[in-house]
Amino acid sequence: MISGQDKTSSKQLDSLSGMIAKIDSILNRKRQVIIYGPPGTGKTYWAEKACLELAARRIFKKTFEDLNELEKDSLLGNTSNKGLVRFCCFHPSYGYEDFVEGIKPKVINNQTVFDLKAGIFRELCDDAKGNLEKNYYLIIDEINRGDISRIFGELITLIEIGKRGKGMILPLSGKTFSVPENVYIVGTMNTADRSIALLDVALRRRFGFYELMPDYSIFSNITIENLPIGLWLSELNGRIVEYVGRDARNLQIGHSYFMEKGVPIKDFDKLRKVIQEDIIPLIEEYCYGDYNTIAKIIGSSFVNVAKQSINYELFKTVNKADLISALLQPNTEIATSLSVQT
Repeated sequence: MISGQDKTSSKQLDSLSGMIAKIDSILNRKRQVIIYGPPGTGKTYWAEKACLELAARRIFKKTFEDLNELEKDSLLGNTSNKGLVRFCCFHPSYGYEDFVEGIKPKVINNQTVFDLKAGIFRELCDDAKGNLEKNYYLIIDEINRGDISRIFGELITLIEIGKRGKGMILPLSGKTFSVPENVYIVGTMNTADRSIALLDVALRRRFGFYELMPDYSIFSNITIENLPIGLWLSELNGRIVEYVGRDARNLQIGHSYFMEKGVPIKDFDKLRKVIQEDIIPLIEEYCYGDYNTIAKIIGSSFVNVAKQSINYELFKTVNKADLISALLQPNTEIATSLSVQT
């Protein structure tokens, strides 16, 4: 089965390329993929973009961009239709009853009664069984933040490509359940929270993995007040890797922090806010309050090591030149460059 496009559509559409083509290839082979990487590298963005593009090509033989509003609703869902591409987010209290099935309370005539309710994945599979000509996609954001073994339960076996269609009796409802061929799972995982090496072995075997790292080429030839954004971010991440220590590669800062609505920021005030409100707090967290290390990473002008504090005076709008100088201080040579050197 082809997840993104069939033989007919391949004659009408340009071939998939880049990240979407890679994600599609993994889905064809495994039926599920985890997109993983440091924060801000676009994992959720690409998960959603890939699923919508693949579903659009499969059903309508068009790119998602070319769909009309009614067609987009059939993928995204609305008040009367849950759509072909669905979304959930795992967290520590997320459980089997939310994902597969569970007993949930509801009030009828002022009386609390308990009903067996299908979870998001069982609902998706039930819908997929009734529409085998369509592909259904479930995006699980932050998949590593939940107790995966407890959430998936016996379904960890059924999602495997070789076990698709195989029936298993669910313990609560007593119904025979199977995962159809036309169901695809796309998870995202922030490696700053947890390394893929720590994932359940059974889960790792059933998923393909695709890593997203910071993409500095997005900022080619973009400077703000003589600060080359791509090169500066590359140098900053280099110092994070050098000074933070173990797992520092997974703690690098992604390009998405410096983007707005899919395009790089080019305004100084937006840059100032990103540095003050996003980047410095992140680095403080990575360094556990070690201000000597913070100074090595972001620059000594930002840190008062003796007072164990950040110099927020630099972020006043009247100090534009001082802020840029402080950002360049760890490596002033990059002011003469416009792009990352390869």
